[in-house]
Amino acid sequence: MKKLHLLLLGLTICLFSACHGKLWDAIDDLDFRVAHLEELCKEMNTNITSIQTIVNVFQSNDVITSIVEIEKDGEVIGYTITFAGHDPITIYHGQNGADGKDGITPVIGVAQDTDGVYYWTLNGEWLLDDNGNKLPVSGKDGQNGANGSNGQDGTDGKDGITPQLKIEDGYWYISYDNGATWTQLGKATGEDGEKGDKGDTGDSMFQSVTQDENYVYFTLADGTVIKIAKSNGSNDQPNSEFIFTITYDSNGGEGVMLPDTFYYGISKVVTLTCLYTRENHYFTEWNTKPDGSGVTYAYGTKISIDKNIILYAQWEKALGTPAEYVDLGLSVKWATCNLGAKYTEDYGNYIAWGELEPKTQYFWTSYKLCEGTSSTITKYCSRSDYGFVDNKTILEPKDDAATVNWGGAWRMPTNAEFSELYEKCTCIWTTINGINGLLATSTINNNSIFLPAAGRSEDGTFQEIGLGGYYWTNESLYDIPSYGSGGLFYFIRNDLIKTIGDKPRCDGLTIRPVCL
Repeated sequence: MKKLHLLLLGLTICLFSACHGKLWDAIDDLDFRVAHLEELCKEMNTNITSIQTIVNVFQSNDVITSIVEIEKDGEVIGYTITFAGHDPITIYHGQNGADGKDGITPVIGVAQDTDGVYYWTLNGEWLLDDNGNKLPVSGKDGQNGANGSNGQDGTDGKDGITPQLKIEDGYWYISYDNGATWTQLGKATGEDGEKGDKGDTGDSMFQSVTQDENYVYFTLADGTVIKIAKSNGSNDQPNSEFIFTITYDSNGGEGVMLPDTFYYGISKVVTLTCLYTRENHYFTEWNTKPDGSGVTYAYGTKISIDKNIILYAQWEKALGTPAEYVDLGLSVKWATCNLGAKYTEDYGNYIAWGELEPKTQYFWTSYKLCEGTSSTITKYCSRSDYGFVDNKTILEPKDDAATVNWGGAWRMPTNAEFSELYEKCTCIWTTINGINGLLATSTINNNSIFLPAAGRSEDGTFQEIGLGGYYWTNESLYDIPSYGSGGLFYFIRNDLIKTIGDKPRCDGLTIRPVCL
């Protein structure tokens, strides 16, 4: 019996020793992964700041004066880069080791939107603030006409945001208000984490950094390439042989547009706005040949050129006859009647947002910018679960019913222009020739326009005719089309409820065009 007790005691000690050893192995492995993630987090925050500098350098046409490799254990893990007009940066690149089956590593990147501004992305999607606004990478721009590439004074941009990452209690967190508040992203470590023989350095923001004689190429995780020129050693500017221009030709239109400067190998968005106008015509796109038989560059296309080129405005004849306008002393002039109307009190046409002509009934099944449902939007969408993502929020000229029907400088109003109309006019509910509506009289010059209460067409029926007015703007307000992604100005009955609101874009509403 005594021998049996000794045997059991020996087995217990062995088992305890084995378990104890596995426990310490697990703790060591966890400590390694935590230390690795903390180092990774530090490098990622460094790279976030460096990406921001790279974008600023690119947009200001600064140049690189030197690039020095950073080595660890005989391998290049990053670079220190200096510029002519910006502070030096350090970047790390490489692949991540696996953080565990339940762990994630957030991918911070940048992308250029259709407005030409670079915004932060998170895991391939726009990084948004609490109000749903995209976060700009760069600081304020446009002051003193910095954005006025076509002769227009620029407008102040938003302040640049620098996201920050941290790991706390095993989770990734992100802040975009200098650490005042943090949003949880997901687990940083999983149960089966691996050390990763390539994960000790670098992160998921840069794929690579390469260079040739004239440029350094920064390839981000999503494949975006930012190309920055090297100094030629004399005046800290790119060699003139690598600078090209796009000249814009009115091709029968009127107005003034200045050329755009391009650097070889650097993609840039073709000007978003055609400042030329042509009577009874509307602009559709740019082309390298006057007759449209050359290379087409659609509205907002991102291109790269290696020679000077001329882009010719392409025009289509307007479908109808434009109305006259009233000068209310505001930023735009307002048409005297609705689109499709023959006189001031006429309701005019009911048109779905982004469509060009009236219909007999208005449903998602007949809406031209979807595939039969509100979750199959084909244009002007920012959510993949509701259709094709293009992140466009402003109607292009070819989708603006006012532009296509009346041509010239006519278009649908913006949200701000409708707000200006209400704020700088005295608005009263009245009746003209038996038609109810809103009379807006300018407090600046006493001129006025009348907006008839045409109601709306929704779900196959006309509603609130004579009781309220619903007028489209050219801006999309919301991400969820079924809850209304078209902006509008509306007023209802004698209580004059008026605001910028929303309606499903497939509904038929009236349009009051404006022109400059």
